[in-house]
Amino acid sequence: MHHRNVLVVDDEEMILKSIRRILRNEQFKLYTALSADQALTLLEAREVDLVISDHNMPGMKGVEFLKKVRANHPSTITIMLTGQKEIDVAMRAINEAGVYKFILKPWDDDDFIITIRRALESLDLVRERNKLRENVKAHDTILRNLEAEHPGITKVSRDEDGYLILE
Repeated sequence: MHHRNVLVVDDEEMILKSIRRILRNEQFKLYTALSADQALTLLEAREVDLVISDHNMPGMKGVEFLKKVRANHPSTITIMLTGQKEIDVAMRAINEAGVYKFILKPWDDDDFIITIRRALESLDLVRERNKLRENVKAHDTILRNLEAEHPGITKVSRDEDGYLILE
């Protein structure tokens, strides 16, 4: 696994301190921001794999911020934190901003860590899938070029037992 960058955005410094403490032993670089604007500036300066954002912040709310993250950094996975137990906020976060997971404050520390690990594992799987798709496309192009140069070269015949027939 390559080096990971995680960004946590919350307007409450005590929440950020708590998250830094919880995640101090994790295998990624942790960045924090006290506002959505500060976070957007940081996102322009470096690649971030995971953004965890509070919803109820002054200025730009979490859903609007995460919509911008999705639009400008589509390969970044997002999680929303909120103290609000309103289902409509959760649905907006998922539907409008493509949020991976929704976490209510206060959270269980172990669940919080597991959620982050799973989000990063999910990101790894997506990236691996995309790499494999690119490899398949490249091999398909090679095969098409070979077929164009040597018609019939890619034709495969099998006998009744499924074995390849070499001619």
